[in-house]
Amino acid sequence: MIDFSSKKAILIEDMAEARILQKKMLTDFGFKSIDVAMKAESAIELLRNNSYDLILSDYNLGNGKDGQQLLEEVRHSSLIPNTSTYLMVTAETSIEMVMGAVEYQPDGYITKPFSQALLQRRLLKLLENKEKLKKVNQALDKNEYTQAIDESKAVMKKYPFLAGKCNRVIGDCYIHLENYPLAKKIYSQEFKKQKMPWSLFGLAKTHLLMKEYSVAETKLKQLMLDNKFFITAYDWLAKCLIEQNRQTEAQSVLIDAIERSPKSILRQIELGKLSLDLQDFLLAEMSFRRAVFLAKHSCFNSPEIYLNHLKSIVGLSTKEELLARQKDSFKSTLKKVDVFSEENVEVNTSVHDLKVQFYLNQNDTVSAKDSFILWNEDYNNGKATQPNSEYKERLSL
Repeated sequence: MIDFSSKKAILIEDMAEARILQKKMLTDFGFKSIDVAMKAESAIELLRNNSYDLILSDYNLGNGKDGQQLLEEVRHSSLIPNTSTYLMVTAETSIEMVMGAVEYQPDGYITKPFSQALLQRRLLKLLENKEKLKKVNQALDKNEYTQAIDESKAVMKKYPFLAGKCNRVIGDCYIHLENYPLAKKIYSQEFKKQKMPWSLFGLAKTHLLMKEYSVAETKLKQLMLDNKFFITAYDWLAKCLIEQNRQTEAQSVLIDAIERSPKSILRQIELGKLSLDLQDFLLAEMSFRRAVFLAKHSCFNSPEIYLNHLKSIVGLSTKEELLARQKDSFKSTLKKVDVFSEENVEVNTSVHDLKVQFYLNQNDTVSAKDSFILWNEDYNNGKATQPNSEYKERLSL
């Protein structure tokens, strides 16, 4: 029997009534340490600075990130270990979306409304299974994939009902170890047995990594057909198409994915980069503008996002007259990237370069000259690399 009093929990819920009710339930179960967050952004800060045995998160968190995007971000950035239990609270309409995110699925979900007894049973089962898989998850947290495979096999032998979970871990570990034939064997066997989406997805990934693009493409499209909310399949189909130099098709796939899940910063960045490569600066600007907005409280917050947004606007200015909104957006992103450029010579140089290009494209030679002079001052102070001599000639300096 699990002793809840020894476990630390975080409750993530934007609705006051639900927060009060769920916290009381956890307290009644015996939890003594319960942190509370109302938004994904505040939850990320708590997860960054604390370790939790249980994360109980609502799917709908109001404006900003939803519970699924929060889970993707904290898993991707290793803010929570595999040994933690993530239980998603959903409405009936959001179950399909949660289950479609195969790479970053919660450990379980519970649909509203639910009773205290049901939540207690669900938590007991999840935490008991986590305990049985503890050595597996500890190995995964240390990236010891061979050890995780061995521990998974031991768990399957002792607890046959966990075979599906263990085989999924084994398949994923073989992918990490780049042993694709064995990964394919595991996923294929599992798919024949249970026809689970994760096993078909694993097969598709393995075929892609083995450069068997046509087979991978067929399986990914099958997943998308079976479940329109299987957003991860869209991402990997885009990768598959890019590997075949079908960038325009990949762009269309990512656009479809974003229409279904617009809050994913990584997907917005990927679409932005691809659009820049295709010189589709209008779509690149839109994608990176959204990424800039989503990056504010994100662990993916990096200067590259802001620089790419600036690049997309500069690229757009070479083709057409910029709208007032786009000019304002350029200036707004410049202010946001300052925090990175102050301490990074390369970022600061890129900012100066993009500013000069921007003003030259706007035929604003006065601002372009001012920007170039500031660039040269930063160069003399060791804060930037040497300005481009071509600009100096164009500006008659």
